[in-house]
Amino acid sequence: MKTTHRSIASLTLLALTVALVATPSALAVDEGWTVSFSEAKAEAAKTGKSILMEFTGSDWCPPCIKLHKTVLVTDVFKTEAPKHFILLKLDSPRDKSKQSMDEISQYRKLSAQYKITGVPTVILADEQGRPYHRQSGYGGDPAEKWIGDLAAKSTILAERNEFLSKADQADGVERAKLLDQAISLIDSELAIGTYKDMIAEIITLDADGAAGLKPKYEGAVQTAEIKSELQKIQQTLRNSTPEEVLVKINALLEEKKPTGEGLQQALYLKSMITYRTDKDAAKVILLEARAAAPTSKMATGQIDRVLQQVFKVEPKK
Repeated sequence: MKTTHRSIASLTLLALTVALVATPSALAVDEGWTVSFSEAKAEAAKTGKSILMEFTGSDWCPPCIKLHKTVLVTDVFKTEAPKHFILLKLDSPRDKSKQSMDEISQYRKLSAQYKITGVPTVILADEQGRPYHRQSGYGGDPAEKWIGDLAAKSTILAERNEFLSKADQADGVERAKLLDQAISLIDSELAIGTYKDMIAEIITLDADGAAGLKPKYEGAVQTAEIKSELQKIQQTLRNSTPEEVLVKINALLEEKKPTGEGLQQALYLKSMITYRTDKDAAKVILLEARAAAPTSKMATGQIDRVLQQVFKVEPKK
């Protein structure tokens, strides 16, 4: 009997150990938060609340740590946030020993899907995970204002849903226009990655481009693809010579033949790489980049600043 008791005790201890190893994130995550996207969507569907996704780097990102201490663990946040949102923490710490493999894999997938380029980033999404608001960084707002501002974004969701409801009652180009109005409320880059089915339908419904929607969305999709390819090229900068990087950019331009903002982004990177060896040529390429989409945010912001500060070229009025 003593042996049996020891065996049972040993098995019980083993079971507890396995459980702790298998689900470390359940111990590490703050009260009121989940780390499972599927669980968050299920809970949002059941309660009618939106999902608040926090992409963070909890042990290395200063703004993330400040947001956590100033807002996310305060009593006002713990009281008010659950009234509006299902809370989903998506963490990418340096020390991943307290995370499961599923959690690590989930972060990689969702950060790509939602175009996360820096943390902290907060996404508000509906029960299907379709986003309607994104904000990055933390400006220091107190918890009450921070959560109040996010809750106020529900007006975007309501307006989006109104357009989608009207689209369900429409056909043809009229439906395409209503879908466009719904998607246009969302950050364009974010929408391209998460409203793919709607965008494909808009392009199909405006097959001849008469409503201007087909070229609009085909251009936006191409720009997103070019940006993704350029990011891959940028990741090779440390291990490549400028000449090797330029070969990759030129190959991309030849293969995709981008126009508008896609072309602009490729030429901007090409100009920055060329500047290392030929400043005059870099200036010419940068001017070409600006001309590719002269009214874009990149043209009137980043490119104009470089032209003015580096090349002493005054921006066009």
